[in-house]
This record gives sequence, C-alpha cells and structure tokens, in this order.
Amino acid sequence: MMHRAFESGTDTTELWGLLQADCLIEKMDRRSRMPRPSALRQRLKDKAKPKPVEATEKTKKIIPAAPVIAREPTRRPTPIQSRLGEKRKEKQTPSRYCLTLQGEHHRIALPRTGSLVLGRFDPTIKASPDVDLSYDDRNHRVISRRHARITGHNGRHEIEDLGSTNGTRVNGKRLKIGQKVQLKPDDQVALGRCQYTYASIPKMQISSHTNSFQAYLRVAFTGRRFPLPTWGEGIIGRRDEIVGLTPDIDLSEEKEAAHVIARRHVKILVRNGRHYAEDLGSTTGTKLNGVPLTIGKMGLLNPGDHLWLGGCVLTYDVEQDPEEATRILKTT
Repeated sequence: MMHRAFESGTDTTELWGLLQADCLIEKMDRRSRMPRPSALRQRLKDKAKPKPVEATEKTKKIIPAAPVIAREPTRRPTPIQSRLGEKRKEKQTPSRYCLTLQGEHHRIALPRTGSLVLGRFDPTIKASPDVDLSYDDRNHRVISRRHARITGHNGRHEIEDLGSTNGTRVNGKRLKIGQKVQLKPDDQVALGRCQYTYASIPKMQISSHTNSFQAYLRVAFTGRRFPLPTWGEGIIGRRDEIVGLTPDIDLSEEKEAAHVIARRHVKILVRNGRHYAEDLGSTTGTKLNGVPLTIGKMGLLNPGDHLWLGGCVLTYDVEQDPEEATRILKTT
C-alpha cells in the first residue's frame, strides 16, 4: 500500500500513522493466537528443576578440612640429629663385600654391579689390572698379570680364573679356565699363594663428627702408605723439578709405577668428613673400582676402594687411631 502511495504521491503523515496502527494491531492478534502452556506442563517443568541443597549439620561434618602443608625446618640439624640420620641411612644401605688378605690389612672392595680384574702390574709393557696384587705377592711372585675376574650381580659375586699360571682356588678347589663360581660369606679364595677371605665390610661411622678413624692411600705396587687430610684438598701426582712442581702426595719414588703418573693426576677432596677423588685431565686417565672417572666428576671413596692412575693402583682404606680407640674404651 505504501509503495502505491509513494508512486502516486499521496504518502502523507496521516497515512503513515494509519499504517503503524495496523501493524500494531496485527502483532497483538498474532500474540493472542499463540498457544499458552497448560498448568500440568508448568508443574512438571518446575518439578524437573534441581532444588538447591541446604547445608545441614551432617553435611557440615562430612566436608573435609583443607590439608595442612608441612613446612621444612628452618633450623639446621644438630650433630646428634645428623648422626641419627646417618645411622638410618646405614641401616637402609645394603652390605658391601670384599676380599681380605689373611694376615694383613688389605681389603678389596667388590662392586655390587660390574667386574674387577685382579692381577699384577707389569712395568715392561705397562699393563695393569683394576686391582694390583704386586705387594700382596711380594714374597712369592706367582700372580699373573690378569689372574682372575670377580663380577657382581646385585650384591652377589662370582669369580673366574683368566688362565693364570698358578691357578685360582675356592675353598681348596682349583677352578678351570673360564669356570665361574659364586662366592658365599667366609669362602676362602686363593690367588696363587695369596689367601683371601670373602666377607662383608663392617659399617663404620665415617663423618665429620668423629676423629677416631684415619684414612690413607696405599700404593699397591710398593706398599707405601700416605695419610689423607681430614679437611681441604690435596693433589696426587709426580714431582717435576724442571718446572718446580711438587704435589701434595708425591709418587715420584714409587719405582716403575711412577712413570705412568701425571704431574697433576688426581685431586682428593674432603666434604663432610668423606673423601672424594677427581681426575685433573691426566693423559692416562683415572678409574675408581674399574669405572673411569671423567674430568670434573667426583667419586666417593669407601674403605677397600681402588684408584687406578694410569696403571699405578692406590688402595683407599681407614684404620682406627689407637689413642682414640683407647680413649673411647675408657669412657664407655
């Protein structure tokens, strides 16, 4: 209608008002014709809505409390607490086993996993096993260069002969070449004429809180001993008079074994009463119980461990100070 009025030129304000009134009337008629929801449908719809749960006394008791986060202690532990913590760690750590030379204080700590080759250092070809038995066999000289191998499997050990001239015996029975025998506590192991006992290493309290033990290094080729400091650090190497270098532990006098030692071979560090070894970039390298030590990596030393310095083997061990032991016996 408005289109025709526009074409004929009769679209006046009055006409626009009539048109708007007609539109409003039409809209109201449409709303009146829409179906209204029944009362039954409305009741069902209201019933389906979830009702809010009011907090009662029972529900208040069921609600769990917020967890309490334990804070770390800000105070440092006392020496007594540290000792108790170390005792707990000792109970958790499994026992370590070793071969102990009968009649002498030489222990060979055995790895829980891995292997060690036992034999003697040969200065002619500069061949050395992981554990050098030259000083143990100084009176007989019947140990082969590669005499026997001991392998650890989760704390259990087996021994095999590597074709030695004078043989390997376990409880008096000689092993065939390549034959492997599992060791049991108190077994007697004979390498040539050197007699050893297979047993566990006693757990000793080695910490900064006690001075009853003295740690030392023993040169396996000559038997010479070097006491280790209880604090700080020291350098093990070979003296060089040309450059005026003398390390803290000088191995220049260890006969043919000194030729495989670098001038600055390894560093011994003391941390919390324990000794660590660190290679200083030596040409021939450093091993701890047969495992190579990389540059910058520190290896913890335990009683009976063996340090291999390019072929010169050092035994790490501890012994109780006689004066301190006597004092402890008097006070107990």
